[in-house]
Amino acid sequence: METYMKTKKPAVDLTDLALGIVVLGIVVSIGANILVGVRDTNIDGSLNCTSATDSSGCDVAYNLANDAATGLAEYGDWFDIIVIVGIAAVIIALIFMAFGRG
Repeated sequence: METYMKTKKPAVDLTDLALGIVVLGIVVSIGANILVGVRDTNIDGSLNCTSATDSSGCDVAYNLANDAATGLAEYGDWFDIIVIVGIAAVIIALIFMAFGRG
């Protein structure tokens, strides 16, 4: 009869959470910078499109890039909450593991 040595499993692997947060931060920040650059190249002076605050005379390309950049900026505001929920999930997983629920 062979005996096998039991190996301990790590409590919680935080690699996926940390990698996801880093990738999310990079995508949001680089994406917002690219969209702002695209928005700024689509300002057409002949249509009285002068700024992001007054886009009434702007063309479709400007408005699309402006709306996308605004959406990414608003998504970035939720970044703190996403991190808190991820950490809370790790804590709940640790509590379940401590009380034997596998």
